[in-house]
Amino acid sequence: MLWKKAEKVEKIPTAREFNNDPFLPNFKVFNDCFGDFRKSTRLKNLVAVFTELNKKNNCFCIDCPEDENKCKKNVLDCKLELSDYEYWLYFVLFDKIIC
Repeated sequence: MLWKKAEKVEKIPTAREFNNDPFLPNFKVFNDCFGDFRKSTRLKNLVAVFTELNKKNNCFCIDCPEDENKCKKNVLDCKLELSDYEYWLYFVLFDKIIC
């Protein structure tokens, strides 16, 4: 359930996103069970994958030619407007370009 939620929001869900989702347990209950997301060995893979995706999304927004003070778009909506090639250039080649 957590993986699906992270895929939907393309990041590690916040406590508010946890508590607003009827399919996830209360954040306090989850935190008591697994501990801190960033320190949990059981959630290590999930944290790595969605931290990297969130980093790419943030960079994508920063690189956007739109005025960030006027733009109210969600990055997920902007990504839908990309062609397959544009998506591939930015989100697949990101590590080769940035690193």
